[in-house]
Amino acid sequence: MENCQGLPMVLEQKEGVSGWNPDLCRKANDLVSAHLESLGAPADLLEVSLVGLSFALLGPPLSCFRLATAMAVSAARRSARTTRNPLVLLLALVAYLYAPSFVLPAAPSSRPLRQPTALRDVRLHARGGESDSAKLAVGDEVNAMYPDDEQWYPGTVEKVNDDGTYKVKWEDPEGGPESHDVAADNIKKIIIFTDYKVGEKVEAVFEDDGGWYLAEVAKKNDDGSFTVKWDDPDGGPEESQVQPKEMKYPPIPVEDLEIGAKYTGTVRSILDFGAFVDIGAEADGLLHISRISMERIDNIYDELSEGQEIECWISGKQDDGKFGLTMVEGKLDGRRSEPADLNPFFDCLPSEWQKGVVARTAPFGAFVTVTLESGESADGLVHISKLQDGFVDNVDDVVSIGQEVQVRIESVDLEAGKMSLSMRQPGGGGGGGPRAPQDFDAFVDISPETWVKGKVARVAPFGAFVTLTKEDGATADGLVHITQIRDGFVESVEDELSVGQEVDVRIQSVDTEGRRISLTMKPEGF
Repeated sequence: MENCQGLPMVLEQKEGVSGWNPDLCRKANDLVSAHLESLGAPADLLEVSLVGLSFALLGPPLSCFRLATAMAVSAARRSARTTRNPLVLLLALVAYLYAPSFVLPAAPSSRPLRQPTALRDVRLHARGGESDSAKLAVGDEVNAMYPDDEQWYPGTVEKVNDDGTYKVKWEDPEGGPESHDVAADNIKKIIIFTDYKVGEKVEAVFEDDGGWYLAEVAKKNDDGSFTVKWDDPDGGPEESQVQPKEMKYPPIPVEDLEIGAKYTGTVRSILDFGAFVDIGAEADGLLHISRISMERIDNIYDELSEGQEIECWISGKQDDGKFGLTMVEGKLDGRRSEPADLNPFFDCLPSEWQKGVVARTAPFGAFVTVTLESGESADGLVHISKLQDGFVDNVDDVVSIGQEVQVRIESVDLEAGKMSLSMRQPGGGGGGGPRAPQDFDAFVDISPETWVKGKVARVAPFGAFVTLTKEDGATADGLVHITQIRDGFVESVEDELSVGQEVDVRIQSVDTEGRRISLTMKPEGF
């Protein structure tokens, strides 16, 4: 059976229309004709099917849809008059009603919108970075903003225009225009890093397959290229000559990042709560909006833009390989990769002064790294109310990061992993300096039968620390264990004693080397 009469008209109308494939239509026509002929379908039914339905399925542009449906309805009417077959009318109606559902949009006449590829990241790492202010010349390799989708893609400056724009030839046009005129504000010169040293580990492109592999710089050549020695030649040449643009430093393992270390990074993406920044590590770090500035930021997009180069510090790391960044030096996460051991600080007397260094500040206080004489170190919080006597309006007016201070350990919460510190004298008086060293020797000769006046300095779940003071001014702190507060079971120390309370105690033992005094509030014999 011959093909339907309407098909030549369709092809004639469709020739030259973008996105239309006449060869595909002819092939479909032949296949459908043969199938319907085998079913004994009348010729008019063939015309309905081939013109109406194939138009819908093969996806002509919307501008030709009316032509398709009009031909289908016309054929259906002729078929209805001659065959009186209701199926013909039904097929025509389906073609008319549902063809728009199958119609595909015409192929775009310009370059299609696309997502940025990893190529830009690779090139950026390999070449050292970008520059907004570098003077551009013909032949310079750049990253430029493509006008249709406002995304950045690599290219080469092909011409410097008289109006101050640049004609950029795209590295991978993907079927679109090979070049565009780009404004100076939307173009950045790629800075190719060339200062690799012999013996340094790098990643370089292997010419045979275009892949990146680990290598070591073996020689810097006179023409500006480098000879690299491959870590794993895998049967290939042990050395190759590569250009600087085909080299980059390997990414930094996250475990090698040090908290507080400074890096230069490039903003990769921005979200409402923060930005992801590339510092050359295995993963991008998260810069939270609260760590961009000491001031409150309402709109992150007013502060950062994609591709912007910033200076930042590692604020913290997590066990899952993620890490945080800050643009405010010293504004860290307040967490360590491993929790500090606070047990050595648990028995420190609240009246003893310890040496510390301010690690970071916050609106509510200062975090101080305390180091004991035995070498153990941990961070604790000096609340703003504990910095000095009197009202403190701004923490940074009293202390600064790196400042050496004297602190007292007021409490240690082992379960929560927190340590509370104070820079004020015990009892809130005084103003600033540590008191005279504790004299444990002065209490060695006091009989265990003698009652001594004392004042509760602080309480803990296991007991209370009491400050003893002799008539000659000698002072020292001792521990009343929870079992020595009174006769019988004591469920909570705080139910029995409170800070500042005056009590009578007896000295059970004095350890001058360990600087400890054991006290009891129970009468002798209990």
